[in-house]
Amino acid sequence: MPTLQQINQFTPSDFSAAFGAVYEHSSWIAERAFASKPVAGFASRAAVHAALVATVQSASAAEKLALLNAHPELAGKEAAAGTLTSESTREQAAAGLSAMTAEDVTQLRELNARYREKFGFPFIIAARNNTQGAIFGAIKSRLLNTRDMEFNNNLMQVGEIARLRLLDIITE
Repeated sequence: MPTLQQINQFTPSDFSAAFGAVYEHSSWIAERAFASKPVAGFASRAAVHAALVATVQSASAAEKLALLNAHPELAGKEAAAGTLTSESTREQAAAGLSAMTAEDVTQLRELNARYREKFGFPFIIAARNNTQGAIFGAIKSRLLNTRDMEFNNNLMQVGEIARLRLLDIITE
């Protein structure tokens, strides 16, 4: 785990290598965020996170949609095939999704399909902050929202996932 002092000495490629996985399959965010590093360096994990979030906020709508679509569905085909990133595997397990009954898996996959069909991107939630029951409740209630609301909800959830992942990476 690098310290802030070490991070502030990183080259652009070092920064990308360290933080490229913070946003699921979207290393372009770390690459762009490095350019916003203050002259004196990042003062905290929160400052690194803020630079990453600002990069996402300044991205085009198409880039934001691609970011959302880079995320796996909860207990979806990637989980079944064992192709989730190590971060997603740990996060889904922490929420109890890897220990669901076959009936629960079927129900969650059906909800995921309804969500994707309605909104055009996967349901995203910071699994580490939730239980299996809370996730089921959230997807059901969020299916009632508009596409714009869910686009923004998902971007906020992606930002929270990134914040949690940074806590695992950076020592202060």
